[in-house]
Amino acid sequence: MAKTQSECPVEKCCKEDIVTRTLGKFGICRGMLITLALVPFAWEGVVWGASAVKSLWDAATSAVGS
Repeated sequence: MAKTQSECPVEKCCKEDIVTRTLGKFGICRGMLITLALVPFAWEGVVWGASAVKSLWDAATSAVGS
């Protein structure tokens, strides 16, 4: 357990990595890299959701209009 709230053993271990320290100098953290890696998959989900809503809307309006 950490003795104080500001002391975190996980952050200490992650900060010893050369890549993390180098990216940290530019304000980039691993969490941001993971988020940016997931953005394309999130966008595909948005496109899929929009096409599903459009399909349902088209089905509903064509059923009413007939």
